[in-house]
Amino acid sequence: MTQKKKAALHAYTVELRFSGEHLEPSEISNQLNLQPSNAFSQSQNKFLIRKRRPYWAYNGHGEVGFQSEWALLEDGLEFLIKCLNSRKAKVIALARQFDGIWWCGHFQASFDGGPTLSPKLLTELGSYEIPLSIDNYFNDE
Repeated sequence: MTQKKKAALHAYTVELRFSGEHLEPSEISNQLNLQPSNAFSQSQNKFLIRKRRPYWAYNGHGEVGFQSEWALLEDGLEFLIKCLNSRKAKVIALARQFDGIWWCGHFQASFDGGPTLSPKLLTELGSYEIPLSIDNYFNDE
């Protein structure tokens, strides 16, 4: 199977996420001067039977080169780091205050292949002191 065909069977989404019981999404937005791609505040819990933990998520939407899905996980993470690089110190501080995570969705239609990440990218991700999580989803359509 060619590399191009393997890539077509896999798609990736990437986000930087912060969560915490006392997290207020608007405060994160103000500190980073970024609008979230997704957020949930404590005040929204009053409408839910099952309570959710407040969170703030950013995927780089609105930035030049943004893609909602990436053929290669490395490309998506490099894009996100590029968007956040000028705010790195603030991102690290927020990750110490709240639970920060590099969240990646891996949507696959086959069990062959999957993501690979270069040592350079892993080193850069590690310098933020934030864990990397890859959630896998299988779709056989």
